[in-house]
Amino acid sequence: MSLGTLPNALIVIAVVVAVLARRLSWSELENSDTDVWRGPLVLIGVGVYQLYNKHVPLGVTGVTLLVVGAALALVAGVATGRVAQVERRAGKVFYRLGVPGLGIMVAYLVVRLGLAGVGHLAGVPSAGGGALMLSMGANLLTQSMIIQSKAGHTAEEYSNQ
Repeated sequence: MSLGTLPNALIVIAVVVAVLARRLSWSELENSDTDVWRGPLVLIGVGVYQLYNKHVPLGVTGVTLLVVGAALALVAGVATGRVAQVERRAGKVFYRLGVPGLGIMVAYLVVRLGLAGVGHLAGVPSAGGGALMLSMGANLLTQSMIIQSKAGHTAEEYSNQ
């Protein structure tokens, strides 16, 4: 791991810890959506910027690792969003990941970091921090979309009662 990758990895770890801490406890799902979408979109933007800022061609292996990482992020995001708990309390929607969601997130992170390690060993310059941030942002954005969809269904069920 190079010195340039270490700060990226620390940023990803800090964001993951903050997001997991927040999503493991019951949190109100804001109507504005910005609270849920802002962080993932920032991670995706920073990841894309870092990937293209290196001015290094990705190559076949780099593109393959990015596609596999994105697919893994989307699958884990859908799974985590589906097991998230959504409740309506006093007219407001609350959500949390719970233990199953934590398990999926931990498994995803272990596999994703393993994929980054494979890329590093294969000498792919794009396998580090930028790809991790892009993948994590895509995962959290997918989770958010599924959770908001569930919240919409919960609100419909609540209004029909």
